[in-house]
Amino acid sequence: MKNRQTRSTKKGISNNERSQQTFAQLIAVARKLFSAHGYSHTSLEEIVRKAGMTRGALYHHFEGKKGIFVAVFENALSEIANRVIQVDKSKRSFWEKFISCTYAFYEACLDSDLQRIVLIDGPAVLGWDVWRRIDEAKTLNILRTHLKELLDRGIIKPLPLEPLTHLISGAVNESVLWIGGSEDPKKAFDEAWSTMNAFLGSLRN
Repeated sequence: MKNRQTRSTKKGISNNERSQQTFAQLIAVARKLFSAHGYSHTSLEEIVRKAGMTRGALYHHFEGKKGIFVAVFENALSEIANRVIQVDKSKRSFWEKFISCTYAFYEACLDSDLQRIVLIDGPAVLGWDVWRRIDEAKTLNILRTHLKELLDRGIIKPLPLEPLTHLISGAVNESVLWIGGSEDPKKAFDEAWSTMNAFLGSLRN
């Protein structure tokens, strides 16, 4: 009886690992295709063909094309959040961490694959309500936490937290899109960050 249970457990772990590998492979392939061709020019057939799987395997994990895009979108936002969190772990002052984390977010969003998935196709495919809900859970809360720390410690001017959070988030997202569409992205990035840095500096007490 014990041996049968052990074999069953091992088999269960193996099946679970295979399922996780299939999920990860589909996400990786779909992310490459969505970032290269956009949502509207990527088909499920192409995703499963590139992944070397069947449509059945895809539908086991996702509810069609939009379902796998949601997972790719969440994966992309998680990557951005992780880059910011790594900076947030540094031993700097609250203000220096805030500026460094904002810069890290800027840099992450300028990756062409992340930019297209998160800022271009994301709102169009998911709608603003879903986009905002996922974004809030993944990245906006990091910004809100930083701003609350700065407000609580009197480091920045006493402004309402929520509008300030959304104002900065919106400004960063819009400027990143502007940089991505410019003829000279390097120059545009330098100018945009310089402007954003000056704006953030004006919030200090």
